Amino acid sequence: MRKAFTLVEMLIVVVVIVTLMTITFRLGAVNESSAIRNKTVSRIQRLENCLSGYFAAFGSYPPVALHGSRNPYLVVSSKGIQNLDGEENEDIFSWNPDTFRRGSSTTEEQKAWEQVKAACKAQPVGCEYPFPDGFNELVLSWSDHLRDEVAASDNATEEQQRVFAAGFDDGVSQNVGRHRQYRDRTDWREIQLFKFGLMSFFLPRYLIMMNAAEESIYDDYEQWTGNNTMPADPLTGQTFSSWREVRRNAFSGTKTDYYRIANIPSQAVCARWMPNLEKIVSTQHSTLKVFGVELRDADDIGFNLNMPVYSPGGFDEDSTSSQYILDSCTIKDGWGNEFYYYSPAPYQTYQLWSSGPNGRTFPPWISREDLDSNANKCVGAWTEDDIMSMSH
Repeated sequence: MRKAFTLVEMLIVVVVIVTLMTITFRLGAVNESSAIRNKTVSRIQRLENCLSGYFAAFGSYPPVALHGSRNPYLVVSSKGIQNLDGEENEDIFSWNPDTFRRGSSTTEEQKAWEQVKAACKAQPVGCEYPFPDGFNELVLSWSDHLRDEVAASDNATEEQQRVFAAGFDDGVSQNVGRHRQYRDRTDWREIQLFKFGLMSFFLPRYLIMMNAAEESIYDDYEQWTGNNTMPADPLTGQTFSSWREVRRNAFSGTKTDYYRIANIPSQAVCARWMPNLEKIVSTQHSTLKVFGVELRDADDIGFNLNMPVYSPGGFDEDSTSSQYILDSCTIKDGWGNEFYYYSPAPYQTYQLWSSGPNGRTFPPWISREDLDSNANKCVGAWTEDDIMSMSH
């Protein structure tokens, strides 16, 4: 008689193999989750080093201006833009808070989060600005693609088609000529070309944000002039005559001109904390080197279709917040979400945090005691995995 495994023995072997595979997969998931969390904590610590360096240099934490409202109850458009005229929805937490704990994002939960997220990003981490010279052809090719995509959509209204088409001929950059017939239909001076988030204080903004194709942007746009003081030439002590002169020095290609701008105290001081930003900055550039430090996060995707497309208007269902395809620099956590920053005037304290693996959080400036029990459950589900900075 030949010996062989019985059916029971075979089943036992299969059960053992499945059990071992399950344990292995779970350990792998734990290790991956731990790595992502460690990456997030490491980046928070590096940002804290930058914040400490900034405080030592200027006596305050970065005074990031509000880009919107801190009120989480303001209604937002389908693009997440707050209705700053004051329309509120205070019933955003009327949905079942246990739904999110089970991991399924309901429509009600998503609507509530869009409102809250807009408030949490009132002091943004990322900075945005026009694309530099050399990106024009690339931006134009994307504009054609997006324009055609909208035009071909059965759901696109005539107004949407006009806005998307006009949105790539702003009258100030070299991206002109293709949609010139639309230029007079919008007050282009209302376009929000800049966002001065936390990164605009950490980076030497004259060397990062002034490389646009058209230098008149920096003299003519209140957004830029209202957030920057005209610097003095460190070699002569004389104030520069215009922002155009600053830009020309920064990007002339001559070392002496470059050093004039790089040695402006507000720019040169950034070199103190620049090593902390090495290879963690999400940007559209294939490379971004500042003071000899490569900043670009190699794990983050560069120029892509998911970039925000801006069109004129504010709280409007058919638009986002302005009208440009913007360049940007920001820092993301291990789960691919931007960090959050909060520092109230006079900017002697701050809070820096990640929304964690669930991608949800809640403004730290709102007391949980002011929320009803149902809202507290919802907020608790959102914030239970948040990762907060340790020192602020």
